[in-house]
Amino acid sequence: MPSAAITRSLPLCLALLACGGGSSSDDSATNEGAGGQKSAGGAAGQAGNATGGKAGASNAGQAGAAASAGQAGATSAGQAGASSAGQAGASSAGQAGASSAGQAGASSAGQAGATSAGQAGATSAGQAGATSAGQAGATSAGQAGASSAGQAGAAGSAPQVPVRKIPGLESITFYETTGATQSYKFLVNGPELSKKLPDPLGAGNQDITGTSIEFYDVYYSDKDGGFDVDGAYLTISGVFPAALPAGGGLNLAEISLDYAAGSQEFGNYVASFVALGDNAVPADVSRCIDGDLGTWTTMGNTVGTASRLRLTLGFLSSSGKP
Repeated sequence: MPSAAITRSLPLCLALLACGGGSSSDDSATNEGAGGQKSAGGAAGQAGNATGGKAGASNAGQAGAAASAGQAGATSAGQAGASSAGQAGASSAGQAGASSAGQAGASSAGQAGATSAGQAGATSAGQAGATSAGQAGATSAGQAGASSAGQAGAAGSAPQVPVRKIPGLESITFYETTGATQSYKFLVNGPELSKKLPDPLGAGNQDITGTSIEFYDVYYSDKDGGFDVDGAYLTISGVFPAALPAGGGLNLAEISLDYAAGSQEFGNYVASFVALGDNAVPADVSRCIDGDLGTWTTMGNTVGTASRLRLTLGFLSSSGKP
């Protein structure tokens, strides 16, 4: 060839040598600058034609194209099957295969297949089957069967007995003190105890008379002094219209249940009472249940009021213990 031709060809050869004849890092691939994605052909940091720091088809910290760093086969660290530890299967630990940055296949980062991170199958974290945490079957915490805490069966307190139906009871005696203690006896089924007298109490409308202006009514009742023919309590109520310097009225020493066998039973507690006026001594109310006929109550007076003085007593045989 003429020397001139050789001279003209030299620059062309040099240019060809400079191009090198090898594939660029963009061969069969989209550029990383195009949307921040790379194809499976392999850019730096991916399997295929490896760059320095990589051996064969393995990325540093990766084994095969399907394994991410810290993963072996389809199993992620601390997980088996299709669970994510980061991610398994087509998931990257950076990425592998045809995944876009931060994505693996059709799965979004932090997910593997249809299973979300922290979940396995259809079971949500902290739950097993249809059983919610802290519960077993249909039994709620702190309960067993249909029984509520603090209850066992239908057990309750012992029933009360109407005073007039106490076995062997014949009569009831009220001990009232006006000057001296007097006893007033009434049959169990007599008219006095079986009704409450209407107001106002007075001469001809009373069961017991103290002084000439002191009148009392006695009857079966509830614990609050309300009339109840089948009540488990006994009540005495009355009027005494005299204030200081007179002493207070309703001076009850005791009430006794009188049995056919000759025995007596005194009241065991004061269920309720009403003390009124300037000469009442409420602190002495327990004297009507102390078993001593030499002590008595002082419940006051009814000056300026339509209310009655009152004492309502319970008995062990009828109302039980207080």
